[in-house]
Amino acid sequence: MSETRDYISVRIDDMLSDFPTLHYKHSIFKVSDDLRYGNEKLYEPKILAIGPSHHGKNHLQKMEKHKLRYLKLLLKRNYESSVDRYVIAIRSLEKEALRCYAEPIELSSDDFVQMLLLDGIFVIEILRKYGLDYLRDSDDTIFQYEQVLSQIRHDLMLVENQVPFILLDQLFSMTKTGNPDDEILYLILLFIDDISPWPGASEITEKVSSKNVDHLLGLVYKIWSCSFANTTANRPNPVKTEEEKMVPINSTSELQVAGIKFAKYRESSYCLDIKFTKGVMKIPGFDVSDATESILRNLIAYEHFFIDNRPKYVTDYAFLLHCLINSSKDVEILRRRGIITNLLGDDEMVYLMFNRLGRNVLISSDFCYGDVFKKVDWHCGKRWNRWIANLRKNYFNSPWAIVSVFAALMLLLFTLTQTVFSVLSYTKTKS
Repeated sequence: MSETRDYISVRIDDMLSDFPTLHYKHSIFKVSDDLRYGNEKLYEPKILAIGPSHHGKNHLQKMEKHKLRYLKLLLKRNYESSVDRYVIAIRSLEKEALRCYAEPIELSSDDFVQMLLLDGIFVIEILRKYGLDYLRDSDDTIFQYEQVLSQIRHDLMLVENQVPFILLDQLFSMTKTGNPDDEILYLILLFIDDISPWPGASEITEKVSSKNVDHLLGLVYKIWSCSFANTTANRPNPVKTEEEKMVPINSTSELQVAGIKFAKYRESSYCLDIKFTKGVMKIPGFDVSDATESILRNLIAYEHFFIDNRPKYVTDYAFLLHCLINSSKDVEILRRRGIITNLLGDDEMVYLMFNRLGRNVLISSDFCYGDVFKKVDWHCGKRWNRWIANLRKNYFNSPWAIVSVFAALMLLLFTLTQTVFSVLSYTKTKS
């Protein structure tokens, strides 16, 4: 005897049958609403769509012709008449690539493979043409106008605008030119050197590997954080009590009043390595340009989906600077110490940038700069340092105050000297 099943039962059973039982490790996400709010443009491509998230948007269609052109030029350079072997290679990686995306892909299998091929070839060819300029065409408008190249750099550093690195690595190895400089890591280092917030960051990446990375942005993240990651890898991780919970440090100007000095960390080439020793906070040089906020925001968005026990190096770094920079005066102090190079021209703009960066972020469960915060808190808590800080705040907070205190001390010294001479004179006369 057949029974009529409830419609809801049928619908839920169908949903469960299509729902995967295995949990895959996604690596390409849409930026969460809390990070995106008020800063949408910093996560949106300007002229170039890579991957499915922004694929097909009207204002990005012009670059689709460049993708076809770069593919055609590649085939011509390699004396190939068909894309057959590239399509076969992408087909073999299709399922693995699909699992990298956290959001559903609204493309057919054929359209998805075609997109991956065109986007992947464009990325590796833009890297090659940038680093190996003899491969450029004289009429390539991307390299004729710096603004276009700058916009492409911006778009390739967006967390939503990525294809899996396994795809790039495969296509790159299939199309190598034979030039000894035609190495993907070397070309990426050249490509990002001009936009790195940390001068000389490319000089410390000898041990960086392109293996086990998620995508282009993931490799850039690894390049900029690897050295600092190595220094913190074997750090003890004690269980914190309620009394030992992290207390954010004060701003640069407040810490300076407390006797703390700031210096550019010249001994270290590590991008994110900040030290506090003997009352001096050492910070590696940091360049702030038009591209800086977008780069940091997308690196922070990338870290946003890390599991809880994985350090968030850039998020923690941005939060530390957010604490230190609470006004344009703080930026000025760090700029005068050679720590910040302000390419925006206005210290207020740098302050506002770090003020925005520190909002709605989740730092590491084991904060990377916890030891710095603890040492600073201990320094400011010492009685002698508090006394010096109070003296500076109340009596040495302006040139006129310093002159007044100095005059008062001189007057006291003269009075004391006069008293001593009077006593000596009286004693001599009496004797």
